[in-house]
Amino acid sequence: MNFIHRLLFLLTVSFLLISCEEMNERVLPSCTGKSGELLVVVDSSYYNNKTGAAIQSIFAQEQVGLPQREALFDIIQVPHHSFARMFQSTRNIIMVNIEPQSKIKLTVTKDVWASSQLVVAITAPSDTVAAETISKNAEALLAYFNDKELERLYKKYQPNAASKNAQLLTKKYQLSLHIDDLYFVAKKTEDFIWLRKEMSVGEHPVSQGIIIYTYPYVSDSTFEIANLVAKRNEFTKKYVKGGVEKSYMASYVEYVPAQKEINFNGIYANELRGLWYMQGDFMGGPYINYTLIDEQRNRVICLDGYVFAPKFDKREYLRELEALIKTITF
Repeated sequence: MNFIHRLLFLLTVSFLLISCEEMNERVLPSCTGKSGELLVVVDSSYYNNKTGAAIQSIFAQEQVGLPQREALFDIIQVPHHSFARMFQSTRNIIMVNIEPQSKIKLTVTKDVWASSQLVVAITAPSDTVAAETISKNAEALLAYFNDKELERLYKKYQPNAASKNAQLLTKKYQLSLHIDDLYFVAKKTEDFIWLRKEMSVGEHPVSQGIIIYTYPYVSDSTFEIANLVAKRNEFTKKYVKGGVEKSYMASYVEYVPAQKEINFNGIYANELRGLWYMQGDFMGGPYINYTLIDEQRNRVICLDGYVFAPKFDKREYLRELEALIKTITF
């Protein structure tokens, strides 16, 4: 009987320990809100003053490379007394606290009230100092939220590494891209492939496409904007045809694409954001193009994502393609 009592005691203690561990685990809800939304928690008197102006100058600035004006982020502002539970799971949050006796403090925290959430908290003694702190850290703040949005999309694309399209790219072009089978192959050759995804939102068409092409690397002049656009036009004129006879995709010569250098999975790459149109047809939209060198094979690789969504904003459709393209590995 003593043995049985001891056994029951041990089992009870074990159960209690496991239950306590389970209770101590914090299960967070998924973050809420649309991609590209930013909740700013600051009292209205400061949002309508220097603090708000600094935030808007960073996050409400125009996204380059789009056919119509769209801000980098859609800002929603609420004062602290209105920051109730319904807002706490928002995906992107900036909280600004103005406390006259406080020191300047800026913290970046993940998963505070929800999973995959990013919260930036700024404390400052005055409206002026808060605005200065935000402006001085503008580039870093923008990068934090941009990178977090891309990270969320990366997770969406991770399961697609074994899709038929991904296997095709690996076998034929010696590169890996986490692209799903909702895309279909519209055209492929030895040095070119065009993948399309067609859908309807309501009764309106939305098209997203990935164009990949390669050519021999000759010199660093490859990365000059004029040469990159000319090479893109060369391939799209030849292979990306429209619905009307003799129509084809081209880049707007009048619009010089925005260019910047980036670190692309540890590899130097060139980013272009430009506008395309269909020569001989009534279609157009934005594109984002990444050019990098595959040193092992002495070739240039261009990965190009384009959007056609005439009735909708295009920023987030293009961000999806940016995240997809950035899953590339050799």
